[in-house]
Amino acid sequence: MPALAAAVVAFGVFFGGFVKATLGLGFGVTSTPILSLVLSPRFAITILSIPSFVSSVWVAAQAARNWRALRPLGPLVIGLLPGVLIGSWALKLLPVRWVQVVVGVLVVFYVLATFFNPELRLPNDLVKPVGFIVGIITGILVSLGNIAGPILAIYLRSIGFVKSDFVFGVGAILTISTGGQVASYIITGLLGPTEAFYGLLACIPLAIGMILGFRFQASLSVRAYNNLLMAALFLLGLNMVAVGIFS
Repeated sequence: MPALAAAVVAFGVFFGGFVKATLGLGFGVTSTPILSLVLSPRFAITILSIPSFVSSVWVAAQAARNWRALRPLGPLVIGLLPGVLIGSWALKLLPVRWVQVVVGVLVVFYVLATFFNPELRLPNDLVKPVGFIVGIITGILVSLGNIAGPILAIYLRSIGFVKSDFVFGVGAILTISTGGQVASYIITGLLGPTEAFYGLLACIPLAIGMILGFRFQASLSVRAYNNLLMAALFLLGLNMVAVGIFS
């Protein structure tokens, strides 16, 4: 890999790690467009699967672990496996850019709706069935490009998760889904020795970015974190739309 391309990849993974450690999500959405400047989108998505898994495990391990908060997420977890398998198959066929546009538009509309109705919540009788659907969508989006974080964030916020439980919930769910992503990439032949080598190498700038991100997150109050999260979701949504349209 040329020196300039390696520098771009290192910066993209570093920045994605910083965002992931600060918010609990956003690694793929922020790092994939940067790596795609010097790598093919599919190659970028494939090598990022390894640091994405590592970052999710790290976020879940670093967060205050409230296992009881995960009980409502059972149906979501059940939906992850079929979603990951569908997404791995679809990665070979679907134009990822248009998937990004659709997800980005949904995220932007959610943020705007929440701005006008801050107490927007999902009714209790819909938590489990919607959770199963979100699980399938999360699995698909993880495999299609590590872009599931914003959709998962919308669901967790809609059932009342806030800073510590939110970060732990996102980390736990993304650990399961990205672990399945890596396994499915290996099974389908997308993740070979070359991709694995670069993926493991990318964990070095990832670690630096995440250490700095965790320090920054620790300085935030719950209110400041929630405001930052919503602003970041809005920007990430716009970024997904822009990248999908103009890439």
